[in-house]
Amino acid sequence: MAELNLTYVETVEAARKGREKRLIEAERSWLTLSGLFSLKEGPNTFGGAVENDIILPGEGIPAQAGTFVLKGENVTLKPAPGLNMLCNGERVPSRALRHDQDEKPDYLTIGALILVVIQRGGRMLLRMWDNNHPVRKHFAGLRYYPVDPACKIEADFTAYESPHMLQITDVLGNQFEMPHVGYVTFQWEGQACKLQAVGDEKNLYLSFRDKTNADATYGGGREVETELPKEGKVSIDFNMTHNPPCAYTDFATCPLPPAENVLPVRIEAGEQTYRKKLMR
Repeated sequence: MAELNLTYVETVEAARKGREKRLIEAERSWLTLSGLFSLKEGPNTFGGAVENDIILPGEGIPAQAGTFVLKGENVTLKPAPGLNMLCNGERVPSRALRHDQDEKPDYLTIGALILVVIQRGGRMLLRMWDNNHPVRKHFAGLRYYPVDPACKIEADFTAYESPHMLQITDVLGNQFEMPHVGYVTFQWEGQACKLQAVGDEKNLYLSFRDKTNADATYGGGREVETELPKEGKVSIDFNMTHNPPCAYTDFATCPLPPAENVLPVRIEAGEQTYRKKLMR
């Protein structure tokens, strides 16, 4: 039995290291996310000069790089003449931009920066990643509770006949409804627990708060994915619990767990509070 547990521990630890590796290497990761700008109706100038509506950091950014023009929910890019900016890897003239809710968003590259228009709660914003961001350079790693095989449990799953809409609030304060496909129930330290689940054709997704949020884990809650239930049962591995994007950056827009997913126990498993390394 000890050998089986060791193999399981190694598997979880390898998955955790893989998550760190993806965060460090990806150009558009939560470690490189470095800006979020509200777009106002009409023209929004951008560039390196302080007089722009949107001030872009870094070397090689022209003082006046161009303008984003917002009309309703449509954003048009009007680059300055000769601007060295790419859209999805290709040079582009003035054009309407697809935002992140579209099937194929337009990603703009200028210097070390990547930009995309996003839509949140009826607002249009500009998201920015910086591949030279100090947070990426000084990344000190993620923090976890020790792997405990006892934190991998079997839960009961109850499916809704049709998606159950729950009120969700994101970190910007926007409120919207999100469909949930069912709920899981389980016992933790002798207490009955229940979590509403979002699902797709591959997985269930559980977003929750618990009593560790007060002192050991991210205050906004955590997340864990599971395989689809079989015969009314689902395996939940709380060792694989991870933080949402907003735990790493002030520029994420992630949804918070629904009020129904606040647990009365301490789930001392999975990822703990992220701590940025002090910059020197």
